[in-house]
Amino acid sequence: MNQTGGYTSHVNSINTPISDLTDLPRDVFLLIISHLSPAESVLCRRVSRSWRAAFTDDGISRNLMRWHFPRAREMRHAVDVPDHPPWARVFPEIARRYFYLQSARPRLTEEIDINPRPSPGQNVGWNALFQAFDPWDRWLQWESDDNVADFQHHDPSWCLDDGLLIYPQHTSRSYVAYDLEMGSRFPVPFDYTGRVIRRVRLAHGVLVIEWRMSEECHGIGDNMFVRHRDRYSATAFDVRRPAESNASPVPGPWEVRLRAEWKLYQVGLPPLCDADHLLSAHTATHYALYVWQDAGLPRPWEDAREQPAEQLTIWEIGNAAGPRVVRTLARHDLDFLGIRQGRTPMIREVLLDDANVYVHEETHRWLEGPHASTPPRNHHVRSTGIPISGAGPRWLDECGAAGDIHLSFCPRAGSAVARPGDNSDDDDDDTPGRLLVDRKWPGWAPCWRHEEFPYLTVSDVVDVRAGVRFVARHCFLMEVLSSSVPPHISLCAETDKVRFADGVWGRLLAAGKIAGDERWVVGQNEDGCITIMRF
Repeated sequence: MNQTGGYTSHVNSINTPISDLTDLPRDVFLLIISHLSPAESVLCRRVSRSWRAAFTDDGISRNLMRWHFPRAREMRHAVDVPDHPPWARVFPEIARRYFYLQSARPRLTEEIDINPRPSPGQNVGWNALFQAFDPWDRWLQWESDDNVADFQHHDPSWCLDDGLLIYPQHTSRSYVAYDLEMGSRFPVPFDYTGRVIRRVRLAHGVLVIEWRMSEECHGIGDNMFVRHRDRYSATAFDVRRPAESNASPVPGPWEVRLRAEWKLYQVGLPPLCDADHLLSAHTATHYALYVWQDAGLPRPWEDAREQPAEQLTIWEIGNAAGPRVVRTLARHDLDFLGIRQGRTPMIREVLLDDANVYVHEETHRWLEGPHASTPPRNHHVRSTGIPISGAGPRWLDECGAAGDIHLSFCPRAGSAVARPGDNSDDDDDDTPGRLLVDRKWPGWAPCWRHEEFPYLTVSDVVDVRAGVRFVARHCFLMEVLSSSVPPHISLCAETDKVRFADGVWGRLLAAGKIAGDERWVVGQNEDGCITIMRF
């Protein structure tokens, strides 16, 4: 033992007898234990006192972390912490986490009931806390009306980022923030009076709540959609956690502070209503909103033959003076850029990075419904990038996923994702981490939706720095043809891929979305409860 209680070799000279593995010189001992698995390294602590002293040594435990889990969250964050964590305690915790990850089964499962509890006589349709925007009126259909499946889902009433879950309380008309790491909960300081939340999104340390006033319809005849210029707004909060200090290695409490609030109505569009389709995205500095308003709605002041009103607006929200519009693209601008949707909208989502806004579009050969477009050969996806400010060329990336006789449905499919211009022959550069980084850049077309034909990816979680990805895929065609091929969720960690049990789908994918990182995966079950699976 050394003076600090850690392990040190008992061998002081070549004449010292060696009676145990721990008597070997330290460098030889490290060479030997490098061949042990993480589980074996933890079990070795139970052999004897000398083995426990050796395998609980902080230096050796750090080496074990470096060998087995170099990309784990704790290893990455240790660089930024003045006092290194107790590696002897951290290593078995991370070994346990990755054991469950590699087994594709949760260590603990928690459920949170978020189903609303309306008061007696309350009009749930108009007075509920959350009312999601409707997705496009299109669905997958194969041969008969009985063989249908969702193509897109409503936005869930919850969101998750960096281990902080924002969800509605079922006992009160309010939202709660839940720190999954520390287990603490605290209220979101939002004024809920007379408001209905339409979308919540937490990203880049900013929580954005999109909402409308909750007044009911009166005296508007057959048109049950209230339109008012000031009815729709967005509120942004800064969400921060103070950095760890030397005195306390435990992370401090989260801070949620109001940043700004602004109206979503823009000149050139009719006032917004519940029948309109709104897609949005935000970063720490900008907020983008795409609005699609169908002229076919019963509006006595408009010609029903008119094309839908469309507009893409970008606000700067990082300015201390408050949000301001930095770019507006009207219908003719969208037409010039090739992203005007008309009566057959294909937009899946709007995304942002530091300098551009991206419009992701997709269509499928089996789509049916009023908003279904002319079917492609199989499944077509496209990303169009536009500079946030100033003049510049548009970015365009698309994939038709035509397939071939070898069922290579997409040239970018699988773990070896090929990107345009990736002609490097350097094997050291073709790592899972680099591929995941490429996959997350919003400029690429969303090929992840069709990367494993005939499965359609419903949702995925990519923890880029950890090299971990959760993927939920739905095989619509094979489900119809064979009942033995259910939807499935799989886990990709580094180069391994493991499939979860079939029953996990119903516990996570009822809302069509999963979120999380290497520590947990979060979804919604068929009873409407949030499911948290911890590893």
